[in-house]
Amino acid sequence: MTIPLVIGHRGFAARFPDNSLAGVRAAFAAGADGVEVDVRPCADGAWVCHHDMVRNGRKVALWSQAALRRDGVPALAEVVDAAPDGGWLFVEVKPLPAREFAVRLGALAGLLAARAARTRVISSSLPVLAAVEDALPLLPRSWVFADLPEWLPNGLDLAPKHTLVEALLGSGRELHPWTVNRPGRMRGLAGLGVASITTNEPALAVGVVRG
Repeated sequence: MTIPLVIGHRGFAARFPDNSLAGVRAAFAAGADGVEVDVRPCADGAWVCHHDMVRNGRKVALWSQAALRRDGVPALAEVVDAAPDGGWLFVEVKPLPAREFAVRLGALAGLLAARAARTRVISSSLPVLAAVEDALPLLPRSWVFADLPEWLPNGLDLAPKHTLVEALLGSGRELHPWTVNRPGRMRGLAGLGVASITTNEPALAVGVVRG
């Protein structure tokens, strides 16, 4: 059986706040190969780990990094520092308008370039992934989607909802499905040869896929 990478979804979402430093550290401590975090820029241009556009009724883009940190939201730079040298980071860049992303891309590239060998950029936005390729051509990239697409863009691995894996086995692409929390499904996907499994339960997944 293929042994896929175990990637903690939003750190360790089953036990810790989403995208928290505590969750990131706990996932690695539990033996996960990597963690996935959602990132978007805040008001002062720093990339922070937050899934939704809004926090406490206010757009994340209007918060300062300092205020977000006080509210428990880490900067991507802190997650990069917390990841062990051999650990994977799956960085999900949330969709942004093209002009805004162009302004913020340099800061993102600066954070990720030094650990390009263990970083995968994922996004549901094809323009974001194309811009990342221009800035960081050595980084692997995956397209995130929840519904079966009518066509597959060239040059990208795939990060589908796990229920779509069987339909994509003939695509010839690496498959990085999410979010897989049941042991039977973990074993089944490993048997199908997926490259990684993103899960809210990384400790459980480590035992299942390596046990």
